[in-house]
Amino acid sequence: MLAWLAWALLIWFVKHSVGGIENFDPFAILNVPVDASDADIKKAYRKLSLQYHPDKNPNPKAHQYFATYIAKAYKALTDEVSKENYKKYGHPDGPQAMSVSVALPEWFFSKDKQTAPLILLVLLFGGIVTPLGIAAWYLMGTQKFVGPNQLMEETIQLFLDPRYGVKPSQALVKIPDTLVCAMEFIQLPTPKEQGPALEELKRMVTRLHPELKDSKSAFWKRRTSVLKVHMLLLAHLAREEVPAVLHRDLHFLLTKGLPMLQEMLGLATAPRIKPGYGWLAPTVGCIEMMQCMVQAVPLAAKKAAHVGKSAESAAALLQLPHFDDGVLRKLQKRRVKTLPELQLLSVEERLEALQAAGLTAAQVEDVETMLSAMPTVWVSAQCSVEVDGEVDEGLVLEADIVTCTMQVMLTRPSHMVSGFDPDTIKGKAALAYAPQYPVPKEERWFFVLADPATNTTLGITQANLLQAEAIGARYASNWSAKHTNPAVAGLKGEGGDKGRAASGSSSSANPLLAGTKFDPFATNGGEEALDSSLEELGQTFEIKFFAPLSAGKYDLQLLCMPDSWVGCDKAVPIRLKVEQRTRADREGRGRRGVGLQRSAESEQLVNGRAGSDTGSDAGHGDSEDEADDYDSDELGTEESGSEGEDGASSDDE
Repeated sequence: MLAWLAWALLIWFVKHSVGGIENFDPFAILNVPVDASDADIKKAYRKLSLQYHPDKNPNPKAHQYFATYIAKAYKALTDEVSKENYKKYGHPDGPQAMSVSVALPEWFFSKDKQTAPLILLVLLFGGIVTPLGIAAWYLMGTQKFVGPNQLMEETIQLFLDPRYGVKPSQALVKIPDTLVCAMEFIQLPTPKEQGPALEELKRMVTRLHPELKDSKSAFWKRRTSVLKVHMLLLAHLAREEVPAVLHRDLHFLLTKGLPMLQEMLGLATAPRIKPGYGWLAPTVGCIEMMQCMVQAVPLAAKKAAHVGKSAESAAALLQLPHFDDGVLRKLQKRRVKTLPELQLLSVEERLEALQAAGLTAAQVEDVETMLSAMPTVWVSAQCSVEVDGEVDEGLVLEADIVTCTMQVMLTRPSHMVSGFDPDTIKGKAALAYAPQYPVPKEERWFFVLADPATNTTLGITQANLLQAEAIGARYASNWSAKHTNPAVAGLKGEGGDKGRAASGSSSSANPLLAGTKFDPFATNGGEEALDSSLEELGQTFEIKFFAPLSAGKYDLQLLCMPDSWVGCDKAVPIRLKVEQRTRADREGRGRRGVGLQRSAESEQLVNGRAGSDTGSDAGHGDSEDEADDYDSDELGTEESGSEGEDGASSDDE
């Protein structure tokens, strides 16, 4: 900062101290007007001669000024040759050379042999070494953070380290062990005044996690800064208030934690398993960790939930404002055990249940506000192969480049409130309702094409669903217009019940809420089917991936997971049938014709000359009932269903 200030002062000084190049102006020198007569010019010359002529003024500077300016100015206005030179070149003597020089102190040119080495050192260090050192220091500082997530390079190296980094079977409960090892957290200062606060934090953590009461546990044998960050994370997930002196560190953890999880997610989905698949367990774990951090939900309540059925876990209810284990136990007595069961209650029933669980009227309003903002995502997906510019949905061969095309629509209970205008959904991205997160959080969704049986991620994409929400809001508005909801309409005008009206609940189950069998992508021509074609419904995404290298039937899943909500995941089962690539197919005489000859990369994969050999990608076999050997409870994914060959759409069951 001081260097920049010094540069600014130097530039200002040079700008205001150095004059411009002065032009030779004989009229100004003689102090006569441009239209002066010869008599006036001679009169002015005689007047100046009395002042500057060497005979009248012995001062050498006066003599120099007279010879350089006064005499030449008079000559330029009276002598024809000089006058012509002045008109052409601006000077009576003709073209003038310009000399540019740099002012240096006289001791620079000293011939003293003792001074010369000193001059050399000054030039070397002052003119070369010091500027280069400052430039190197600046560049190293600016390149300290790399990548789209702006993390330290050492952090990425730690995330790649086999001891601390992302691992193939790393599920949700193990994600924090890698997260807190980031270099940003390692270098986090821990001043002495935080000592009592850290002791208080330690007592809080051991109360929340009795398994950590053993002081010899490896949890406590880590660097102080890493231990502090891990304890702050556990306290935040439990919604415990931390000492005020640690608030700044907690804010740093929460704001930097999501970019770090994004980086870990990228490493988990990086191609590691032939023919270019990633690891599924850490992929799901990183996204679920984002959800828990944003909504402050304990990992113990989340880890047993399967993707696609996460709304049935206690974590989905614990994300609601003012909810804790005591509230859950009281709700269970009223047979409300899951988030969908709470959503599908009528407003009166939910108010009665929440007040019986100990919530005040103001707290119930907070719950209703969050329920009205919770999204429900509807997804339709199918896989196809493009050959010669045409889509072939019926034939997938080994190592084909397959495209999974999905259409996504998103609805919220607030969309069904009377008077809601779908055109108000604008902007860059929707903001999630996250009262436990310290800064505004944009809602982002991940779409992961996975094979739970082999713990592999075939492909992944992420996006905000603002367009999908705009489409869903119009659909919900049209649906509400056709199915008028008297209970909600009546509540809209009652004082103090606007939040409950916004939740879209009524005495009858709302089919546009999660947990129902309703499917807006249905094509059975029933009353709930769409009036428009499926191509016009939903925001469209694509995931391109290599088909497995072994022929067989694969029960894949398209996992749709937000980074800001717990219990809003969806798992869409996709049945992919891969057929063996025959010799005729490889020679371009098979079922695809010449189109197969251009798939050189696929051919290399089939022959084993491309991709990593890490892991296994063996097919599921030709039997559709082959057992799934993967521990899906640890992974947190839903078991594959028996759906159609080309894929299907699904809701949370």
